[in-house]
Amino acid sequence: MTIEQPTTNNTHRSGKPSVTQRWLPGLGWALLMLPILVFGLIWQQYAVNIPKWDDHALRHFLFNVDQEPTVTGKFYQLFKQHNEHRIVFDRLASLLDYQLFGQLNYVHLMLVGNLSLVGLLWIFVAALRRSRPAVSGQSALYAVPIGWLLFNLSQWENMFWGMAALQNFSVVLWVIAAFYFLSYTTHWRLAFVAGVLATITSGNGLMVWPLGFLILLLRLPAFSGKDNRTSLGPIIGWLAGAAFVVALYFTGFEKPDGVKYVRPGILELSKGWFAVIGAAAEALPFNSPLRTSIVLGGLLTLVIVGIVGWGLLTNRLVLVNLFRRLLSPKTATGKPATGLSSMTVFFWSCAAFILGTSAVVAWARTGAGIDLLITSRYKMYSLTGLALVYLYGAALLPKPAARWWLIGGIASSVFFAALSYFAFLNETIWWRHWLTTNQFNWTHSSSNATFSLDSVSRRYTPPTPAFYDEALPVIYGPVQQTPVAVGITKIPGGYTIKNTTVPTQGLGDAGAYLMARSAKRTYLFPVWQQQQSMVKAHFSPDHLFTNGFESTILSAETDAGTYQLFVLIVSNANTYELRPTNQTIVSSGPPTTVEAKNW
Repeated sequence: MTIEQPTTNNTHRSGKPSVTQRWLPGLGWALLMLPILVFGLIWQQYAVNIPKWDDHALRHFLFNVDQEPTVTGKFYQLFKQHNEHRIVFDRLASLLDYQLFGQLNYVHLMLVGNLSLVGLLWIFVAALRRSRPAVSGQSALYAVPIGWLLFNLSQWENMFWGMAALQNFSVVLWVIAAFYFLSYTTHWRLAFVAGVLATITSGNGLMVWPLGFLILLLRLPAFSGKDNRTSLGPIIGWLAGAAFVVALYFTGFEKPDGVKYVRPGILELSKGWFAVIGAAAEALPFNSPLRTSIVLGGLLTLVIVGIVGWGLLTNRLVLVNLFRRLLSPKTATGKPATGLSSMTVFFWSCAAFILGTSAVVAWARTGAGIDLLITSRYKMYSLTGLALVYLYGAALLPKPAARWWLIGGIASSVFFAALSYFAFLNETIWWRHWLTTNQFNWTHSSSNATFSLDSVSRRYTPPTPAFYDEALPVIYGPVQQTPVAVGITKIPGGYTIKNTTVPTQGLGDAGAYLMARSAKRTYLFPVWQQQQSMVKAHFSPDHLFTNGFESTILSAETDAGTYQLFVLIVSNANTYELRPTNQTIVSSGPPTTVEAKNW
């Protein structure tokens, strides 16, 4: 049977804590704050208040709520289905932000979502403290590797996307919070509240109900009365509440229109499942990120399943007794029943949620392209899985082994986080450039610098100041610079444009942008900067990028027409050059019918 470590009191013979014992807790908290601080500084540098994809749905929600004349109509807009989800939490956060600030700010939504990671880290610290009370004063120190695993640039897509941060980070917080309350306390009503929040945040939050029920079954002895009779009240209350919440969730539920799922074969599905579970491996410097992710996912799955299997084997007698107690709750009196350790139950439930969610993602997305499964938005489950395995070892290993587990955890997690900040800096910069150029494209739709914006956007999400505001005279002015050589390759639906000579300008808004100009209007597009390895960059972000860039322009993103290509170069000193390429591209325009996508 797996048991939790007994409490000890390591002090000097005088009874007073040693100097080391006095300063270790403070050092632990300082070290635990470091990954949060680094994460926050990077986020503050690159976050921008511009909507992407589903973010526009939150603005539309605010408009619909204002248009509804009745309270019931407003509640309908709040609970209305969004794809397969009921995004009530996202909408409430958006509504509150709008009421407080007079407009919707997507950076505020990112902040709330990112703070969910802080809450998740706190839960892991609390679980570690309860599972290893002998080192409760050092629980923050032992949690440092978890901090680096959760707070790193592998999370770039969610951390810089308002709705994604709210949904993808928060649902994990609510689910694991529910598991914590059920595993470590008897406050099942708090777990129920967390379960409701998970359900109204994302569809996979529904998994909290069956898994929570299993936790309550496994922890029956914790709910025994003074006479050791088993109380079924929490189980009955949980099931009744779950039935009510799930019934409301699926009332009026409809399969999203136009979404086509391509079902993969069992082999591809297995690869996709492992890819989601091991997606964190994309940060590692290997030639095939997908293959590396599949390998890591397979290994992580084996470890998790092995831990669960060993726990089932060593606790088989306990499980048999629990089953007997469940069948005869009235006769289960006398000797107190022995239950599973809280960490065991917590690990099993969290592992089931991570593996289950990864399976659902693989089942729904593998057919659309297995490469999609290692994108940043799904990495939360891989990173949380790694953190969970570390937590289990830190909580239950013998003290000497736990110390080496801590040392190895800190070294490997810091190294991994450093790799992520180098590996995904290009994506982070491109993401900011993509958002700002998209804002330009939807607010400048004519052949001159005239600004245009629909009344709904102007009211709820006015445009954010961007680098191009001061560059408008250059963007729409004459071109008198030396031409830039680019290579253009026709691809299905658009063009790929490459350059090898334009020097890198910086790590912010400075850099090269492609510009496409026709007689009717002008578009801006971001580029991917050429990048070298960390070693060649001497581990300095300032030397990570080299001359040249690559970009893709799709016909779906432009009106039909013939466009001259230019390169807009923005310097760190906020000077602007518009360089011709003496090249043109032809766009057929957006397709007349667009197949709905659900990723």
